[in-house]
Amino acid sequence: MRVGQGGTGPGAHTPDGSAVELYEVTPPHGDDELIDAAIEPGSSILELGCGTGRITRPLLARGHQVVAVDESPEMIARVTETETICSTIGELRLDRQFDVVLMMSFLINVADDEERLRLLKACAHHVRPGGSVLLQQEVPGTRLAPAELENEYRKMVVSDVEDFPDGTQAATLTHTIGGRTWSQRIVTRNLSEDQLADELTRTGLRRTEYLTPDKMWVRAQPV
Repeated sequence: MRVGQGGTGPGAHTPDGSAVELYEVTPPHGDDELIDAAIEPGSSILELGCGTGRITRPLLARGHQVVAVDESPEMIARVTETETICSTIGELRLDRQFDVVLMMSFLINVADDEERLRLLKACAHHVRPGGSVLLQQEVPGTRLAPAELENEYRKMVVSDVEDFPDGTQAATLTHTIGGRTWSQRIVTRNLSEDQLADELTRTGLRRTEYLTPDKMWVRAQPV
């Protein structure tokens, strides 16, 4: 497990504590529709951190060509409908580029500054000139404790939140679906607009727009 992070509950877990079986039963929540609306029909997409294919399959169904990447063998084994690559994002260097590089699930909010730079360098390396990098980032203030969210699919409880002077936040997320429960300890860091702009610049990218009013979804493009 990565330092400060980990997970408990049924089935296998990834190095950051994500539960494979939890991701397998989590619906897209409309993310696929947002992505589809932001890109050209039939786009070639490199999906970084695809998990079990929660977004991969809907994008394929919408006519896009997706290459799915994940570091977890247990996660990537669940994706059988398209080309897959088992690799960490930071180490990935393919000899081809894509219309769209997609990195969601708040991976941009990794607390390690050097790791974040490696992630963005991988995005920049694989997007074609004129293409788009789509990033999903945390919205500050969304992870407060104690908090309990529940809908027809699941219950999620946020607890044990710790805020540190450098902007890093740790929290425990507990999900219950169909009588099964998973807990994950996560460590993240929110980025200001200027911080994100600076980090994109370091890798040859620039922010061109926000795709949502809450600024959770960002489009960046090669300079």
